[in-house]
Amino acid sequence: MPRIVDHDQRRIELAEAVWSLIRQKGIEGVTIRQITAQTGWSSGAIRHYLPDRDAILGFAAQHVSERVQTRIRAIPRTGHFKHDFVSFTYLMLPLDDETRAWMEVWLSFVGLSATDPQFNDTQGILYSALHKFLKQCFTDLARMGWLPHYTPQAATLELHALLDGLSIHLLLNQITPEQARTTLTSALERMLPEPVSVAESSG
Repeated sequence: MPRIVDHDQRRIELAEAVWSLIRQKGIEGVTIRQITAQTGWSSGAIRHYLPDRDAILGFAAQHVSERVQTRIRAIPRTGHFKHDFVSFTYLMLPLDDETRAWMEVWLSFVGLSATDPQFNDTQGILYSALHKFLKQCFTDLARMGWLPHYTPQAATLELHALLDGLSIHLLLNQITPEQARTTLTSALERMLPEPVSVAESSG
């Protein structure tokens, strides 16, 4: 009886191997040969999933986006939309091993796309997924009265830029996790003051 292959699990293993290589050697060090050495798979098995280098890098970037979306789906729901949103923003900082791993991969793509425009779309996969989610959240928060001084688009641009900047500073060990949390908290409190109707009813 032929062995049943779990292709989804194989893809996850392959993505993690590619991530590991990017973190160790940079994107320029990622080749079929290196992946073969990293995984123990044959080159033919790897090419079944990733036929060339463009496919390898696109796959690695797409897997980052999938991890972000997994985090979005896993946000604890408390019934308080602002509280849940704030909790999510902390999850997007590289404060644990998993987030640090895919942030390092993302940063490698950002660096490469600065000198090679063909990679703009690849590193933009993560940007687009997060940007879309932030904008939808701010649109909902504005509808509930939590965003009096910004349009959803302006708030999205500001928060996304702040998350990117704090993440890079954390990855480079230029700030502490506590400094990152404090900065993010201050920004969110300024952007999302309590609606007057909510403040009056709780006063």
